[in-house]
Amino acid sequence: MTTIRRLTDSCVLVTTDDAVTMFDPGFHTFDAGEVDLETIGDVTRILITHAHPDHLKPDFVRWVIDRGSDVTVHANPAVTEALEPHGIQVVADLPPGTSAEDVSHEVIPTGAAPPNRSWTLEGHFTHPGDSYEPTVSAPVLALPLMAPWGSTTASVAFARRLSPAYVVPVHDFYLSASGRSWVATLAKNVLAGDGIELVPLDWGESFTA
Repeated sequence: MTTIRRLTDSCVLVTTDDAVTMFDPGFHTFDAGEVDLETIGDVTRILITHAHPDHLKPDFVRWVIDRGSDVTVHANPAVTEALEPHGIQVVADLPPGTSAEDVSHEVIPTGAAPPNRSWTLEGHFTHPGDSYEPTVSAPVLALPLMAPWGSTTASVAFARRLSPAYVVPVHDFYLSASGRSWVATLAKNVLAGDGIELVPLDWGESFTA
């Protein structure tokens, strides 16, 4: 079985029989105090999609590494470069049981489209980061619902194209609790017509697939 726990925003913890994987340890989870970090437990590896601070806070990565026994960090070259001044080593090879697609971040208001890595725990979970370009998904897809580079409409179309069994909302930190619930319910009702179930995880909540 696979347990998926959403911490905040795009930071997700996925526990399988083989590993505990943290995705995108950004500043929202580390700084906002919305989730008790001591409840995270031991982490086996950290997979990072891109170098934006809402997905990568070096102090958070260091905190996870220092409290674990043998935590490995995996990411694209841009993240490797961002973490180098902090003395954090990134392993270039893909960890066992994972696959990745190197795509572009969606264009942000400045006009930039930085490199982005979509990660898949094979047979379990896909985190696309901030991109609609990935072409494959595991049965559970992390779906950005509210972002300056996209829209809920575009995200629903992305989910329909990849056709996972489940989606969990990410990238909606700037909404209030009621706003997150409203947007998730809207997407849930639309995707239900395509046989895709949205599981409306809020901060610290989890489900087992």
